[in-house]
Amino acid sequence: MIAPAVIILGAMSLWPMLQSLIWSFTKYSGLGDATWVGLNNYLDLFQDARFQQATLNTVIFAVVTMAIGPALGLGAAILLNRKMKGRAFYRAAFFIPVTTALVAVATVWKLLLNDSGVINLVLELIGLEGHQWLGDPNTALLAVCAASIWQGFGFEMVIFLAALQSVPVELLEAASLDGAGPWRRFWHVVLPSLRPTFIFVYVIGLIGGFQVFDQVYVMTQGGPVNSTLTIVYYLIDRFRGLDLGHASAVAYVLVLILVALSYLQIRLARRWA
Repeated sequence: MIAPAVIILGAMSLWPMLQSLIWSFTKYSGLGDATWVGLNNYLDLFQDARFQQATLNTVIFAVVTMAIGPALGLGAAILLNRKMKGRAFYRAAFFIPVTTALVAVATVWKLLLNDSGVINLVLELIGLEGHQWLGDPNTALLAVCAASIWQGFGFEMVIFLAALQSVPVELLEAASLDGAGPWRRFWHVVLPSLRPTFIFVYVIGLIGGFQVFDQVYVMTQGGPVNSTLTIVYYLIDRFRGLDLGHASAVAYVLVLILVALSYLQIRLARRWA
């Protein structure tokens, strides 16, 4: 009964992955025969200054977004977990960007951050000088991070909100009877209960952060001066140039990075537990 699903999975997913792994050890343009080069593609990558820049940019993007996004998501979840007027409206408002296509979000933020965009106009109204947010190598990557955080923290808010509502009320009441204030209840009862949720959020978030492409493609095209070039954007560039060997090697380097990060986080989660 499961044979059709297994065949489709093998043909559409597992076989292409295996083929890409083989290509990563060859010099191949998609035309003619592939030439076996062993580990040369991988060695070339680590000597390529552009790939090194892409890796650094990707790490910065992942660190910045995962430092700010979950914090905003947790803060919003704590606020919206209380009884307040218009709570359902705020929950929906914070989550709507998550349901919006990344290309659309990136396009809107590109317009906002334009030289004559709303953000610069507001700065000029309060007496400050506007800035080329996407044209300056020092701010372009941070601008892409801001768009990604705005689009994604609603997802983290929903995950934390569900986790907060599953914290046993008895534990909070017992801590309150023992004289614990709101901060101590949060630190010693709520936060430990959220450890599995934190692990889930950070594993999923880091995987998404290292795969960032859409925002970069729409907002900056990897520029200026490769300041927003990411690993996946670099990979796509290699595929466009019909350099399938190096492109496949990049894909498997990315896989190894994500596997290592996920394994490390899971080990840390078990130790904390």
